[in-house]
Amino acid sequence: MKSKFTFFILIMLFSNTIVFGQNTSIKLVDATTQEAMPYANVGLYKTDGSLLRGEITDANGVAKFNLDQVVDFKISFVGYETIEGRISKGEHLTLDMTVQFDMLDAVVVTGQYGPQKADKSIYKINVVGSEQMQQRGVNNLAEALSQEVNLRVNTNTVTGTTIEMQGMGGENIKFLIDGVPIVGRVDGNIDLSQINMDNVDHVEIIQGPMSVVYGTSAIAGVINIITKKNTTNKNIGKINGYVDNNRSYVFGAYGSMIRGKHTITASGNRNMFQGMDINMSPEGEMNAVDDRIMEFKPKLTYNGEIDYAFKNKDFSVRLSSSIMNSRLRDYTNAGMDFYYLTLRTINKITLLDKINENLSYNVVGSYTYFNRDVESLIQSEVLKTATTRFDNIMTRGNFTYAKKDSKISYQFGWDINHEFGKGERVNEDSAIITDYAVFVSSHWQVHKNISFQPGVRLIYNTTFDAPIIPSVNLQWKPIDNLNIRVSYAKGFRAPSLKELYLNFQDVNHDITGNSNLLAETTNSYNASIGYRIKKGQYAIKIEPSFFFNDGNDVISLITTPEDGPTSATYRNLDGQRYIGTNMSVSLQHQNGLTLSAGYSRTSESFENDGNDWTTPIKYDNITINAKYNIKSWGLITMANYKLYGETPGLVLDIDTEELYNVFTESYSDLEVTFGKQFFDNKLNIVVGGKNLFDNYVLRTVGYRLTADTDDDRHAAINLGRTYFAKMILSLNK
Repeated sequence: MKSKFTFFILIMLFSNTIVFGQNTSIKLVDATTQEAMPYANVGLYKTDGSLLRGEITDANGVAKFNLDQVVDFKISFVGYETIEGRISKGEHLTLDMTVQFDMLDAVVVTGQYGPQKADKSIYKINVVGSEQMQQRGVNNLAEALSQEVNLRVNTNTVTGTTIEMQGMGGENIKFLIDGVPIVGRVDGNIDLSQINMDNVDHVEIIQGPMSVVYGTSAIAGVINIITKKNTTNKNIGKINGYVDNNRSYVFGAYGSMIRGKHTITASGNRNMFQGMDINMSPEGEMNAVDDRIMEFKPKLTYNGEIDYAFKNKDFSVRLSSSIMNSRLRDYTNAGMDFYYLTLRTINKITLLDKINENLSYNVVGSYTYFNRDVESLIQSEVLKTATTRFDNIMTRGNFTYAKKDSKISYQFGWDINHEFGKGERVNEDSAIITDYAVFVSSHWQVHKNISFQPGVRLIYNTTFDAPIIPSVNLQWKPIDNLNIRVSYAKGFRAPSLKELYLNFQDVNHDITGNSNLLAETTNSYNASIGYRIKKGQYAIKIEPSFFFNDGNDVISLITTPEDGPTSATYRNLDGQRYIGTNMSVSLQHQNGLTLSAGYSRTSESFENDGNDWTTPIKYDNITINAKYNIKSWGLITMANYKLYGETPGLVLDIDTEELYNVFTESYSDLEVTFGKQFFDNKLNIVVGGKNLFDNYVLRTVGYRLTADTDDDRHAAINLGRTYFAKMILSLNK
């Protein structure tokens, strides 16, 4: 009898322990279907804002936990709106999760006084989220941006993948990682295929000049890569692998650990492409020449990053260091081969704090090292190495005064960039440019539906005279769901060290720097209308927009075909204008269907040497995207189509010193993917096809060459039809 009584007492104690260990719970259900929501993230925070711990809902959509205090919670699930609230010991809540209809609900930080939803930003910001990138099997930034309206992604078989925005590209687009500029352009461009996405939360895109906020090179717009922040789980781990039929192999890993106020995150990526010889003749004919030249060069790239963050209430400090190492081999028929060895490191520190309830600051400092070695080899013996090195030291900070319930907020700050370069390919022994700037802006809520934000930037450049840079932004919401934005801004860009001093010659390039270049300025005008219809189970978004960029002393890389098929030099144009319109429409239904379409037309003209403006040349881009989430199967299928219209390029006639246009033919691209999750959403597999129209080469016509030479040229642009598979395995604890 005594043993039975003892056993009963033990059972009661054990039961009480279970109850005590699970004295509080949150259950999540789909607001439309009322089905349970398993594997949602539930973050628990102390009332001072510090992370207590993270939970994940079980197969019944329930997260159970023990509490001895009142805590705040933040619940997130891919494709649904975030829920925030407060819960006490002993409470058992059931909450409805509502489908997030579009990315206007995304929180953005680029150019803002503080994090806020994209729909409330005075700038028109497009967001490419990690969910979308995962569903498409994206590996790098070029793939992430390839389906965006009015962005044109271009591929060079040696220098990599580049982008055009509002007709402009190269040095006119500012690329940032958490607000820090990316250094290391070749031909004026950042190779987007080298930028790894494993540690990326989302990408924010602002089209239009941002020179007041971000300074030089932000004339066409800004692309800011926002890395992941671990705010939910104590431990997060992911590994991924990618393979395709064109001999590309990618492997990556990501991990993050929280211990109290400290977070450590690390990621790494290996991307190997073994090269492809498509036997293209100089005339662009396929399977015509059997030689050792690979049109698509073998390339091996490593990316790695480590990040440490400390957060205590409103104060946080973040230290991070990243490295990219790339090795590309170029084979020639002459028996001499070349290795292009690229190393880039970015080291940065970020400080954020609130001095008081109304005043906060944000300070970023970074050092970027970029080194490019070109090795010449005969029978694998290194004959010569040419080294080019560029270093960048920058600091950027701002103070923001935003009093609660006040109609006026202020922001003022500084931006200092110091860049120097040296090497065998640089004309000067050492080339140095420093840019000092201060900026100030004010956000005035004129009316509850009207906001106005003027700004100005003062610049001192050690090499070039810089004008005062003003900007004016206006946002008006005359009715619910209608958002009108109008802006004017002046852009300024000093020539880069490479444009001034770099002479770059190899079998694929013959680019000459120009130390006589002038700084360019641009007056830019942008307008957009965003209208949303959200009714029942569907939402529609309509967004027409307009831009006009009027540039003076525009720096352009001009082809000089008489000097050779790869010859080019930098010149200033007296003026260049881009006028464009965009129209995008999207529909999302709660049954899992998402449709979107975008059309853009750009008109381009220029003047040079006092001549009249040329007749505007117009070209189009069309983007169509479709996604269907078959929830009952856990299957997501996507199809993305893009048409690149015939586009112009500038060529110099050496005999007459006249500039004229050549034209690259139009082409279409189609991508189809299928994604499914397995093992309680821990394993995600994506299979699909890219470039399904099998594009290899493009023809450019209109060259004024000798009578016995064809007036067109061909260039390899893509690997052809590609079938791939990608796996992502989550190891969260």
